[in-house]
Amino acid sequence: MAKAVSVPPVKIEVQPERTHFHFMLAKNPNYFGNIPGSQLEPNFKLITDTSYEQLTCVGYNPDTQLMEATFAIKRSVGYSGKLCSTGSFEHVRFYLDFHDGAGFIDQGSVAINVHDIPAGNDCTGQSQFPIIYSASLAKKTRKFSSCSKPSLPTLRAILSWNNDPPANSPNWKPVWGNVMECEVQLKPQRIFNPGDFSIDFSSFLDLAVSSPSLNLKQAAAISGLDLAALNPQPLPPKFNDVVKQAAELKVPASRFAYKTVYNMIKYPVSDITMSDKLQFTEAKIDFTKIIDELAIPLPVDKTKANVDYEELECVGLDYNTETLVATLRIKKKSGFSTNLCGIGSREYIAFWVNWNTPCGWEYINTVQLNVHDIEMTTDHLCYSVTLPLDATFHRQLCSTPNLVQVRGVLSWNVPPSTTDPDKLEFYGNRVDAHVQIKPGRVLDPNNPKALYTIIGGVDVDHVNDVTGLTKPGSIFAYNALPVPTGAPFDGKIVINGPSFVGHKYRFKVTNLTTLASYYLSNALETEGWSNTPPNSPLFTQTPDASNYYDFLPPNKNVLNVLARFTPGTNDRLLVEMDVLGIPGVFAKVIQMDNVEPVIKVSVDDGGDCTKYKKGDTITGHFYVNDLYISQWSFSSNWGGSQSGNANTAALPGTPFSIATTAAGSPCGAVYLSAHDKTIINSQSVGHHVSAHYNICLKP
Repeated sequence: MAKAVSVPPVKIEVQPERTHFHFMLAKNPNYFGNIPGSQLEPNFKLITDTSYEQLTCVGYNPDTQLMEATFAIKRSVGYSGKLCSTGSFEHVRFYLDFHDGAGFIDQGSVAINVHDIPAGNDCTGQSQFPIIYSASLAKKTRKFSSCSKPSLPTLRAILSWNNDPPANSPNWKPVWGNVMECEVQLKPQRIFNPGDFSIDFSSFLDLAVSSPSLNLKQAAAISGLDLAALNPQPLPPKFNDVVKQAAELKVPASRFAYKTVYNMIKYPVSDITMSDKLQFTEAKIDFTKIIDELAIPLPVDKTKANVDYEELECVGLDYNTETLVATLRIKKKSGFSTNLCGIGSREYIAFWVNWNTPCGWEYINTVQLNVHDIEMTTDHLCYSVTLPLDATFHRQLCSTPNLVQVRGVLSWNVPPSTTDPDKLEFYGNRVDAHVQIKPGRVLDPNNPKALYTIIGGVDVDHVNDVTGLTKPGSIFAYNALPVPTGAPFDGKIVINGPSFVGHKYRFKVTNLTTLASYYLSNALETEGWSNTPPNSPLFTQTPDASNYYDFLPPNKNVLNVLARFTPGTNDRLLVEMDVLGIPGVFAKVIQMDNVEPVIKVSVDDGGDCTKYKKGDTITGHFYVNDLYISQWSFSSNWGGSQSGNANTAALPGTPFSIATTAAGSPCGAVYLSAHDKTIINSQSVGHHVSAHYNICLKP
């Protein structure tokens, strides 16, 4: 018998420009030559390298106002560590140019945590690479659009590995990553004018003033105001008008009459079909030819039907929010029933997931997108849709990366199949991708337990059980932005965790200084999901007499929010959760801090802000103190800037002296600002305070 020969594993090398990226930037910010106009000579020219990661799609949803960028991770190594490590981050910064002369306006950035993940095949034998991720961010700049004059801004996304693209720098190019842009469409806004309606608003306005705690829907319901009447929806166009418009725009009957003929084929002997046939005959349109055209078999490429008008280009998963994302391109100016002032037509995207165990497609849901005839300035518009994916009971430990296959199926004006993942309608296509499910505790839906995974916006594993402060490497769970080490909490504390529908839970909060405790009993508002606008309906529940809340299904609680409360203290808290009828309690400690940094600036002028003359040296002190100080900065109009990340000397503080010149500015000020590490309202970092003192120099 031949002796078995062991074959050593193939080692994949990652170049030093990748492994020592930050070291090289520390030596020279323009080390790779990607900073335009820099005085620093590059050491090594490397710009927009896409061999590791690459943007593949950008899109925007007019209804949710979410900007989306989808990118591919192409390699199994080069991302600074395996899944159980910190790994590295893919940063995406978004810009919008509204074509109003202001240029590209920074909308902010978001980060996605990525890791080295071993290459392999899925249950069907297909390679699991590339892995497709999406990054989502809400549009910040408020702009209005009308249906008669659509606003079509250009959306630009910059993908940069391990280096957040600088703010307000739309022309900056990354070393690792790339830039993509596409024209998108803003949702037209109706300008409300009470004079347009013969409706009595007096009862509604009186109630709104006297009961400010009521939301709009509650006040309208109590006062009898019909909100639907304030926003009348356009009616479907008449068939003759559709035929006339189609002739003017040169849209074929197989497009504008597609839905009608589709239903005729589906219900061949119905009364509606008989009526539709009569309409076709009166309009002198041969519907039998349209039927023959729609009956043509699909081409050899089973992933595409007719994509002349629209095409699905990317599907991915937002790793932060675990939301499925699909991006599609509208390719023509007409063929979508009406302009923006009309009812338009629908693009349907059905999502499927192959969890690998068992191997096969599971239908998740179908999302709708309203589209219209729009006079585009380019040859396409980019849209995106999202669908929350509940992966609670599909998680695996970080030692076993969980890659699954997702599919998006696009269909125009008729819903795609919910039973056959391979079926395409006449218009549309499908796209598959492999995505990564976030690791976590392995849970059984039939074995509920007390557990929450996020507190104050941070993963519970990154909060120290003794101090209640954040550990090194902490990030916000839903956008992966960094959180300082040793950060306390303030404001609204949001708790997220798995939902065991059919069971109840409650929270007990104990102040570890006073030992006083209480159960949360406030009304809990959650955001749900609907596949038709509004896509994010709100739900409110109150606990029962024993302070137990109901676990909610995913469509009523997309972020798995279990509690929201505002402690309003500087003490350390023990937050305990129990599930009704289930043994065991889950608990974490958090340190609260609702005190802003104390700062003070004093100038040695005896209270006379005009004491100094040009050429004198201004002297004084500045003082900063906070238990959790992050950083402070001191400056003036005459120079003398300082900064630090520790408290200054005790009052009167750290001395300063600022030399002035005869040619210097006659008037100015000294400035002091500080911020601490505190996590505010579970979504941002730092109490920010500032102070200044005005000074005028005599000639």
